[in-house]
Amino acid sequence: MASVPEVIEVADAEEETIHGEDEEGVLEDDDPDDPDDPGDEHRSTASRMCAFMSDAVFRGFESHIAELQEARKRRQETLAFKSAVEEGGAAGEEEGGAEQTQDELDGMGVRLPIDQYQGDANMRTLQKLLSRVDARGFERSAQQLEFHQAFMKAAARVIYRGDWETERPMIMEKYGWDRCNSEVLISTPRRFGKTYSIAIFCACLALALGLEIVVFSPARRASRKLLERIVEFVRLAGGDNKIVEFNQEACRLISYDGKKSLIRSFPCASPALNRASGGSFTFL
Repeated sequence: MASVPEVIEVADAEEETIHGEDEEGVLEDDDPDDPDDPGDEHRSTASRMCAFMSDAVFRGFESHIAELQEARKRRQETLAFKSAVEEGGAAGEEEGGAEQTQDELDGMGVRLPIDQYQGDANMRTLQKLLSRVDARGFERSAQQLEFHQAFMKAAARVIYRGDWETERPMIMEKYGWDRCNSEVLISTPRRFGKTYSIAIFCACLALALGLEIVVFSPARRASRKLLERIVEFVRLAGGDNKIVEFNQEACRLISYDGKKSLIRSFPCASPALNRASGGSFTFL
């Protein structure tokens, strides 16, 4: 005979209590208005941070990044390898060209308080230009330095102009000169740098003060080449923007004292000698 399963009866009140607890628990878990819910605190904190992080903060951060990149670029340019010519040409380009040029820093062509005569400013400018040529790849030899020292003595009457006639003893004592002849004779073998000495001195003297220089060469081709060499040293000394006219026989430029200089180069022929008479300084 088969067994009958036993049935357990549950009271209605107890059943209602169990279902009520389950439903109440579910409602408590899903209630969005519960003040004790930790999610509400997280959401309120996030909303406050979003309100604080406005567009101005983001724009400030982007500008800060751009400034860092510009500073890095300037630092790389400062530490980059450059030649002496590039450094001299870029002296006035930094910070929008606010810096003074090297000519202004050296007082080229300007009479300073330390200059007793205008010729002192001319002589100082001439020496600065010669030193600039030395620093830019054409350092003069010991013989060339002697040549230029003799040239400066001969050109002193032109460099000091009106003051030379009355102040000659004081000027010679200032530079330690015992004699100051107006002519110089140089006789050396080949390869002693005579041509380069003349080209360098002519270029620097014409830039230092306004005057006329005449150079004579053995032939027409040599005279043209010498004039081209003089113009090269004018540009090397920083006078590229001061050249007004340049042709096969002459070069006109504006000197640092604001006056005009003329450099002429001729072959040694009698018509040329007649045309070139009256120069302030003559090289044969």
